Amino acid sequence: MANKKITELTALTTPAATDVLAIVDVAGAETKKITVANLIGGGGGGASVVTGGGRVQVSTSYDNGAFCLGWGGALGFNYYIWSASIGTNPLSTSGDLGTPGTTQMVSLNLTTVTNCMFIAPSDGIVTTSIVQEFDGSSEVSSQVMRYMVWKADASLVTALEDGTGGSGFTATLVASAKLTVPSASQIVKPMTITSTNGVSVSAGDILFGSTVYDGTLTSNRYFATNISIYTT
Repeated sequence: MANKKITELTALTTPAATDVLAIVDVAGAETKKITVANLIGGGGGGASVVTGGGRVQVSTSYDNGAFCLGWGGALGFNYYIWSASIGTNPLSTSGDLGTPGTTQMVSLNLTTVTNCMFIAPSDGIVTTSIVQEFDGSSEVSSQVMRYMVWKADASLVTALEDGTGGSGFTATLVASAKLTVPSASQIVKPMTITSTNGVSVSAGDILFGSTVYDGTLTSNRYFATNISIYTT
């Protein structure tokens, strides 16, 4: 090898994540080694899972942090209103973001959550970013809203692949974030929040998101929401 140019070496067409390359550390003025996995992960790799938006409708039946409202409407993700619960919120304490990788939502019904599901295109750490506009009613001011991304468990994935449907499935939290609605002029003060507690998922994992509203309502309220779920 000492007498060969790099261009003369045998090509490796399917490198493993643990394979090693040489790299020049410009800041340290030194040649070092790096694995394929670290090169991809540290060099701006990652991929979008989904980007889109809808109007989250929170009703008096789904307030007080009791339920997770799915990011997807009755006619699919691009339907303009997202109003359906995908399951009971396992984090009953207001503002609780849970523990990604550990917290689970149970007793999921496949038909309820299907319109919210997307497949992760690559390995990486899950992040969600939200741009949120608020209902103009004063009763939503100073209330906490939570945003959660979930990973479908193996049995749910199998049910999707086999077309068997069903219920009683489980999903695991993989990222979460929260914000507090501004105290005045809510409707003209959009806000953004990005999760910082995400955990790793693998390419092919099925992900879906939800909103939790922790306040108490006297009538339906609407929240224009743009979301992105991506891996880094």
